[in-house]
Order: sequence, then C-alpha cells, then structure tokens
Amino acid sequence: MMRRLTTILAMAAIAAPAALAQISGEGGPIRVNADTSEVMERQRQVVLIDNVDIMQGNARLRADKVTIYYGGTGATQTAGMSGFGDIESMVAEGEVFYVTPDLKATGDVGTYDAKADTITLTGEVVLVRGEDVATGRRLVMRLEEGRTTLDGGDGQVQFNISPNERPAGEAPAEDASN
Repeated sequence: MMRRLTTILAMAAIAAPAALAQISGEGGPIRVNADTSEVMERQRQVVLIDNVDIMQGNARLRADKVTIYYGGTGATQTAGMSGFGDIESMVAEGEVFYVTPDLKATGDVGTYDAKADTITLTGEVVLVRGEDVATGRRLVMRLEEGRTTLDGGDGQVQFNISPNERPAGEAPAEDASN
C-alpha cells in the first residue's frame, strides 16, 4: 500500500501542469517509468531510481537516477490536479542518454534547467547526428533555440564527420594548394 501511495504521489507531483518540464521542444505530456520512486515533500523533490525512462513527444531521457526539483511555495491546484508546483530542474545521473529523431547524446550527468530551457550533459559526452560523431566534456542544448554547444573541457572537441556523397558525375573540388 505504501509503495502504491508513493507512486501515486510521485505521479501527481510530476503531473503538475504549470510550467512543466519540457525535455522535448514540442512539449506535450510526459511519461515516466522507473523501478523506484521516492517523494520528499519537505525538500520538494522526487527521486526516480533505476531504469529511469522519461518520454515527451519525440524526445527520450534515460538514466540510472533522476532527481526532480520543484520551485514555488507549495502544492498547486489546477484543473483538479495537485502537485508540488513548477519543476525548476532535473538532474540525471549514471549512464545518461538523451535521444530525439535528430540526435543521440550520452554523458555521465545531465541537467535540465526549466527557466533557461536547456539540457546540459557533462563527463564523457558523445553526440551523434546521423553518421557524424562528436566528443567532448560539456554539451549544452538550448531546446527553444534549437542550438547545441559542445565544449572540450581541458581537451579539445573531436569530430568524425561523414560528408554527403557527391551526385553521380560531379567532379571533386579542385585543391587550391596546387
């Protein structure tokens, strides 16, 4: 009974409709799966542990652990839903995967900042777009802007780019150094 109540409270908190977290640029409802959930009302947090899988629209966030932090001063009542209030941020830990139709990104820690509408991955970051692969230490995705920045940390950003094939019969560009 207690586990069921905890799950219900976690889902009510996550379903808070005002300023809901947007892991997808297109918004929409969020579906959450995890082996365990823990609601810490006084700290205004929900912790999802093991096999965490969060989906919204065409975006998916997977991690070993995700902590959701709520702002505001208390529960809200909107359209019959109660919750903690607005989601301020989420922190994903462990093997973090963020996937959309356009990209796949992995890292050690992922942070979603609702106010800035950004997802940041740190650690051993790998970004894949099509056949192109980039690696670095810090990836910042600005969801609303559709802008992505990759930083090498103490090292350099590395890219493996697969150029598009030339149309049949097209000659390669002349080398300017000859």
